[in-house]
Amino acid sequence: MSKKSEFDWEVYEAITKYIFEELGARHGIQVIGYGRNFKVKGKSGLQHQIDVLTEVFDGERKLLTAIECKYWKKKVSKDTVMKLSETMQDSGIASGIIVCKTGFTRDTLTYAEYKGIKLVELREAGEHDVGFKESFEVGTLDVHVNMMVSRANVTSIDFGSRTIAGEDEIMRMYYVNLEDAYGKVTPFSKYLAAFSSELESRGKLLETTTIDFPLTCELFWKLPKEEITVEKVSITGFFTKSDRSSKRSFLLTDQIWMIMKEIFDKRNMALSKSGLIWNLAPDC
Repeated sequence: MSKKSEFDWEVYEAITKYIFEELGARHGIQVIGYGRNFKVKGKSGLQHQIDVLTEVFDGERKLLTAIECKYWKKKVSKDTVMKLSETMQDSGIASGIIVCKTGFTRDTLTYAEYKGIKLVELREAGEHDVGFKESFEVGTLDVHVNMMVSRANVTSIDFGSRTIAGEDEIMRMYYVNLEDAYGKVTPFSKYLAAFSSELESRGKLLETTTIDFPLTCELFWKLPKEEITVEKVSITGFFTKSDRSSKRSFLLTDQIWMIMKEIFDKRNMALSKSGLIWNLAPDC
C-alpha cells in the first residue's frame, strides 16, 4: 500500500475495494468497477460515479452493490445516504454501503437503517484497540537453496620466462593485460576463463591438469620496472565441486493495521499489514 503521509482518499478507496473483494470472494461476490473514473449510467441518462461496485448472481439475476467511501475528518451526515439512495434508484443498484473513518451522525444511522443502506466504520487501529501494535505469528517460511559450486583452482602459470605460483600472484593475473609488438592488448583473464571452461567440460575432480595455450605471436607483460617476454602460456590446476546448499527458517509476524465495524450487523473485523482479514469479538 502507498504511504503518502499515512493515508489519502485514494488509498482508502483501494483498501475498501481490497476488503470487500476478499470477503466477497467467499460468497461469489466480485468487484466489477472501482475508482474515481468509474461511472454507471442511470435511467435518467446521467452518469453516476461509484467508488466501488460489486456484483453477485443470486440464481436468477445479477445484484449490484454500490460502496461509497468517505475519508473525512467529520462524521458522515444523512445527505450522503440520500445521495447514494437516489443514485441506486436511478441506476438499478440493489444495495448500498457507506464506508467512513470517523463515524456517522445519529440522523444518518436512523435514515440509513430506514433506506436499507449498510454503514461501515473503517479506520486505522488506535491505542485503545485490543492488540494495537502487538505482533503475532502467522507462520514459518522455510527457504531451501540447492547450490553446487564448480571451480577450477589454478596452482601455477608458466610463461616460459617466469612461473607464477603464489595464490595472491595468481589472483592478480585476472587483472593483467598482455600486449603484442604492435600494442594490441589481450586480457590474461581470457586464458584463465578458457582453462576453467576446459576443466569443467572434462569433469575430473581433483586431478592435476596442465593445459598449454598456443600463441600466434610473441606477447609481453609490462610491469612498472620491467617487461617480461611471454614465451608460452601454460596453466596448471585442478577441478573441484562443493555443495553450498543451505536451509533457513524465518518466523513470519504480522500486526493489526485497521479496524472495520459494521454498524447494523454488529460485526467487527481486523485487517493486518499483510492483508489478512479476520473477525474480532463484538466489543473490540
